[in-house]
Amino acid sequence: MTSSNNCSVERILLTAALDRNFTRLTMTGNQLETCLHCSAVIRPDQRICPSCGQAIVAPDEPPEAWIGRNLDGKYVIEEVLGVGGMGMVFSATRDLVGDKVALKVLYPRLLESPLQRALFRDEAIASARLSHPNVVTIFDTGFSESEGVAYIAMELLQGQTLKDLLREQAPMPPMDLIPLICQACDGLTAAHDARIIHRDLKPDNIFLEELSSGEFRVKLVDFGIAAMLDVDRSGERRQRLGTLRYMSPEQCRGHVVDARADIYALGVVLYEGLTRRRVTGKSVTAVINEIPAIPNMLLAPEQQLPTSLEDSVLRMLSKDPAGRPENAALVRDELKESLIKTPLVPRPIAPRTRRLTAPKADETFFSWKIAVGVSLLIGSIWGFLL
Repeated sequence: MTSSNNCSVERILLTAALDRNFTRLTMTGNQLETCLHCSAVIRPDQRICPSCGQAIVAPDEPPEAWIGRNLDGKYVIEEVLGVGGMGMVFSATRDLVGDKVALKVLYPRLLESPLQRALFRDEAIASARLSHPNVVTIFDTGFSESEGVAYIAMELLQGQTLKDLLREQAPMPPMDLIPLICQACDGLTAAHDARIIHRDLKPDNIFLEELSSGEFRVKLVDFGIAAMLDVDRSGERRQRLGTLRYMSPEQCRGHVVDARADIYALGVVLYEGLTRRRVTGKSVTAVINEIPAIPNMLLAPEQQLPTSLEDSVLRMLSKDPAGRPENAALVRDELKESLIKTPLVPRPIAPRTRRLTAPKADETFFSWKIAVGVSLLIGSIWGFLL
C-alpha cells in the first residue's frame, strides 16, 4: 500500500473515531452524565457503563492517574513527560515490540470540542505525511474504545527543547544558534513541500535530540494546529490559533496564512536567541504594529552581529509577508552565508538531557533601519522572558 493510501486510510479511520458522539450532559442536582461510547445515562460514581460495558474516564483525571494503564491493548503507560493545552504526553512501552515511545493523549474533556478534535486529527495526519530527519517520527494513531481517548504514538527523544537552551544561554553566538535554526529550516522545507504549515512554531516545539557525538539534531514537534493547505479550513480563518508571541501579523488578524507565517515565527525564535529580547510587546496590537529593535543596538560590542545576519533576521520579521524570504530553504542559505562572515568563536553548550515526546539589504532598507534605530533609542526595550 502506498504512503498516499496509508494516509487516506488513516484519515478515514481517525476522522470516524473522533466524530463519534462525545457529548457529556450534566443535569443540575442529579449530575447525570452520558457514556462517551453509547450515550447511555450514567451516574458520576460508575466506572463501567451499565449499557455497553465500556470504562468511564473522568474528564478531569490528573496525568498521574494514567500511569500503569494499557492503552488500547498496545501501550503500557509508565511516566508523565509533559502536559499541554490539548493533552498529555507519556513515556510508554509498546507491548508487541517492547520499545519505548512517546504517547500523546488528548484530554477526554476536550473530545467534546469539534475544534480540538479537528486539531488533534490534523496533527496525526500532518505528522504521518512527513518523513524527515528534522521532524518527529509518528508510529501510530488511533482511538481507544476502552478509555474514550484519541492518541498519537511517536518516537521518544532524548535531549531538551530549544526553549531550555535559550533560557540558559541566550543571547547565543551565531555560530552556536544558526546551525540549529538551519536544521529547523530543513524540517520546515519538508513540511511546506508536503503542503503543511506548522502555525505554532516556537522554542518549545523545536526539540534538540542529543546524539552520541554530543551534537544536537533538531526535531520539529507538535503539529497540533497545523493547517493543511489542501484541506478546506474556511471555518478557521477568523480564529487566532497559535502562540501570540510567535504569531505573524497576518495570523493575528485572522487572515489565511501560508509558509511565510512559519518563516516569521522562526525569525522571532532567531531574534530572541541572538538578543534575549522580545520582538514586540505582549498584545495583538503590538505584534501587528510594533517595529522590532535593531539587534545590534541591543547587544554589547563583543556580541555584534554581521550586517548580513541582522538584515536576514529583520526580513524574516517583515510585517508584510511579501517582504519575507519566499521559503525556508532561502532562509537556510542566507543564514549559512552570514555564518561564513561571522568572526565569533562558538562557546560550548552545557549538556542537559530531558525526554519528550542573504543577500545584503539595499540602501532604502538600510536607511529605514537607521531611522528606526534612532527612534527606538528614546523608547523602551521589551524584556526577553523565557
